[in-house]
Amino acid sequence: MTRVVKDRVALRAFFKIAKVWGLTDDEQLSILGQPDQATFDAWRHGEGPTLPRDTLERISYVLGIFQGINTLLPDKEIAAAWVRQPNDAPIFDGISALDRMTAGNVSDLLVVRQYLDAEAPPLKTSRDRLFGALEGKISIADDFDETPPDIIDVMEGR
Repeated sequence: MTRVVKDRVALRAFFKIAKVWGLTDDEQLSILGQPDQATFDAWRHGEGPTLPRDTLERISYVLGIFQGINTLLPDKEIAAAWVRQPNDAPIFDGISALDRMTAGNVSDLLVVRQYLDAEAPPLKTSRDRLFGALEGKISIADDFDETPPDIIDVMEGR
């Protein structure tokens, strides 16, 4: 797979996750490392320059965060809503995971990823998921869509 193809696959996955999480353009720009608007628009349409190493690293963390959330919270609606919910864990100090992820530093994405990996270590099968692990700790929006199957396939290595 060429670098350009890898970049396009990474961006497609990122934009699908952004849709699932309901991210605004500003939130997406922040997570991606503040590319200029023209580059961002090109990426969104499957075009544009290759991804800088920093942006590819950021997308990698987002994929891991998505997987970690969906491992902990097998209900897709609850998993999608979790990123916006205030969190009392020490690394969040009452803000949401999304607030932490959009703080601007790649290290913030790493911290969220590490937190989720600690809460739900990568599992060998979906049978090992921790059903109800965060029950009652978050609420979900009524208008959330189901996670697209192709994102699930990417996250589960299919």
